[in-house]
This record gives sequence, C-alpha cells and structure tokens, in this order.
Amino acid sequence: MRERYESMLGKGDNQAIREVNRSIILDLVRRAGRVSRTELARRSKLTKPTVSTIIDEFIDDGTVREVGLGESLSGGGRPARLLEFNDASAAYLGIHFGMRATRVAVADARGIIRVVRGRPSLRNAAARASKVVRSAVTEALQAAKIPWTRVAAAGATVPGLVDQETGVCVLAPNLAWQDVPLREALQDELRVPVVVNNITQASAVAEGRVGAARGVRSYVWLYVGSGVGAGIVIDGRLFHGQSGFSGEIGHCPVSDDGPPCGCGRRGCLETVASTMALLRAVEDAIASKQATRLVRVEGRLDVAAIAAAAAQGDAVAKRILAQGSEHLGRGISYLLNILNPEMIVLGGPVIEAGEPFLHEVRASVARHALLPRGVAIVPSTLGDRAELTGSVLLAMEKIVRSYRIVGSHDVRARSATEL
Repeated sequence: MRERYESMLGKGDNQAIREVNRSIILDLVRRAGRVSRTELARRSKLTKPTVSTIIDEFIDDGTVREVGLGESLSGGGRPARLLEFNDASAAYLGIHFGMRATRVAVADARGIIRVVRGRPSLRNAAARASKVVRSAVTEALQAAKIPWTRVAAAGATVPGLVDQETGVCVLAPNLAWQDVPLREALQDELRVPVVVNNITQASAVAEGRVGAARGVRSYVWLYVGSGVGAGIVIDGRLFHGQSGFSGEIGHCPVSDDGPPCGCGRRGCLETVASTMALLRAVEDAIASKQATRLVRVEGRLDVAAIAAAAAQGDAVAKRILAQGSEHLGRGISYLLNILNPEMIVLGGPVIEAGEPFLHEVRASVARHALLPRGVAIVPSTLGDRAELTGSVLLAMEKIVRSYRIVGSHDVRARSATEL
C-alpha cells in the first residue's frame, strides 16, 4: 500500500501520504454511519496503529466521536468502540447570486443543507452584494443555531464568467456586473475562505455527486433559464477551460440578425432558446392580440403556464414551445458533436415545461447531431437546489480534499471537481 501511495504522490513525501491517509479514513467514517477502528483498517488496507492514530486526532479536534460499543469481536474479546462522523464539527455556506434573488444556504459538515435564506439581487450594484450576503448569512446561521465560529468556508456561484485564478466575476450580463472582485469582497465580509464558480459549473458538480448524473463519467449540465450555459464534466473532471470561462454556449450567435443579447451581441443562443426568450414570445403574442389563452396571472407568466396551455391545444403556446425546443436541440447537438458526452442534464426553469417539451428537444437533437444515439437527455433531479448544493460541495473541497477507495485495490484522489 505504501508503495502505491508513494508512486501516486511522489516518493518519500511522507506528509502528503499522511494527508491522503487522513482523508481516506475521514471519508470512510463520513459514509459509514457507525464503524469501528478495526473495520476502518480492513476497508482502507491501512494498519490498525495508523488508523488509531488518525482517529485519535479526529476525536481530539471534534471531527469524529465515539458513540458506544459494538458487538464482541470474534473469539469473545472486548467489544469494539464505535465511531461516527460529527455533523456539527463544521459548517459550510453556499451562496447563489441569481438574476432576481440571492440565496444563502447553511450546510453541516456532511454538506447537507439545513437552512436557506434569500434577499433580492442587486442588479448593477455589485459593490453592495457582499454586505447583502452577510445579512442573509447571519439570519440563516441564527435559524440553524450555528455560531459563526463553526463556518469553515463558503462557495459562491454567479451567472457569468469567473476567472478561476483570481475569483473575479469578469462579466455577468444579467446582473450588469463586470470585473467584480467577488472572492475578495466575500472573504473580507465573511472572514472565511471563499471559492467562486459559474452557476453551471457548480451545478454540474452537484448533479454528478447526488443528482441525475451520479456515476456518469462524461456529461454536460445545461442550464436553461434567463440565460443558457453549460457545466462540462469530461472523464470525471470538471472542465473550466483556460481561465474558467468554459461552457458559455448561450453566447454563441446562431442568427446574425437575431434579438440583442445582454452580452452586447445579437442572435446568441440564449436570445432564442432561453425561458426568457419563450416568455418574450408570449408577451409579443399577447401584445399583437393573437388568439391564445395565455394571460398573466397576477402579473406573472412562467414556462409551466405555457406548457399547460400547449397541452390544452393552444396554438400559440404550441408554436412557441416548438420553436424553443428546435433551437435548444440545435444547441445541444453542437455539444454532442464536439464533446461526445454520455448524458445531457437539463436544469433551470425550462424543466417546468415537462416531458412533452423534452421529447421535442430530443427530436431536434436527433435531427441535428451527427451521432445522437446513446446520449441520454434528462431533467435535473435537484431542481433549484443544484446551484446551492454545488456551491456547498465546492466550499467543502476548499477545506477538506476527499480521497476515496476505488474498487478493492486502487486508492486515488477524488475531489468535488473530479466526480
């Protein structure tokens, strides 16, 4: 076992080997429920003294606790002392800057979200965003009965381009943000380490860990809402690109004389395939007095209402959804032709359109992709929790790198960005 570690981490790097061992044991305890030191040694293939030393360190810092005795060991010896992961040993924050609302989640040490609080988003007022977040965090921590001192890290997501090196939000058109030092501002306000990602990248991480893409090695998480963007996972790794700007398929022009886009260009995919594009088409139909049962309910209209009207035979609703599915399928076909993923996961408000809309999207993909066979196109199972779940997982990764046992013989690193 030691030889395998040294081959993986660099021969003689004892500190790195020790950290790998600690992370493997911690991950086993976190996933095991209640477990003994002997069982941990068996599962990890580490020696019992090594496991005991690591567990004693975790007990001392409160990460792991003893919870009683198990059954007697074979041969009638003393019963084993059982261990369990301490959910209250740390807390993590997830922050999502949406077009209309900024949401903050407080999660326990397992990454399970306990409380969510929200505030209206500040369009064209990025300088005040971190203070709004602190207010929401304070409220959420109080509701969760968790002290500030327990917060270990925060993950933030933003609907735009994020420079992974600097944590700067280079451009978020729908928030009218440009060159915002978001990581620095949040760290100054929250006083904890912060990691910042595009919402689609964070959502892709969540979907691969606990959602529809669990166990899938290569997939694309495609957000379709006010904008269109992709989180790309290739061979188990989140693909950021050179600076973190990967996945901006929504800002690929598909029509030279199409509608203006928030990025400053015209005819981008999101101007014809986003839910905002669908709603604009409905507004135009209502304004031009076309025969439709679509109306604003209390000043509001959403994709679910369009889908319901289409299901009832409304010609305008059916036409708008057909056009939207055609454009979206064409965009997905580009992803298939270039990346050849195993799965496309659709997230965002578009999934409110339901299975008939997805059926039309799949049909469009079949018409436009070179080899669409075998590629599943499925809705997200996380819904509007994807962004916050992903931001929490990436915050955890900032503090505790996860190393897991793979198979019965191999040991390798497996982080939040390596799914």
